Amino acid sequence: MWYWYLIYFLVFFIIIYLIYYTLFVRKNLTYDKEKLPADIEIMESYYKVDVNKIGYQKVLRIMNFVNALMMALLVLAVIKIDKTIFKILIIVVLIVPSIWVVYYFLAKYLKYIERKMK
Repeated sequence: MWYWYLIYFLVFFIIIYLIYYTLFVRKNLTYDKEKLPADIEIMESYYKVDVNKIGYQKVLRIMNFVNALMMALLVLAVIKIDKTIFKILIIVVLIVPSIWVVYYFLAKYLKYIERKMK
């Protein structure tokens, strides 16, 4: 039934969100150039997003939400496959293009927030 997919999605989303929150958001409460998470470094260096202007905690929370959403969707995409090795292989293949596309649109959104704050 379709509602099981929704339940799986919500459970995986909440679990991944809480794990990411405890590992990265709670630990990195202040902006420190030497101890930035990799996703924040990507936003600053590659996409030229001014994290300080938007607010470091706000960007961390937005990225936490987006990363959890992306990972939950990837897990949901392979949930019906029987073999574990195929699940892992498909997720490994899909994760890099997913990160590239999602971070591109996230950077566009963060740039929009940055322009609005002027």
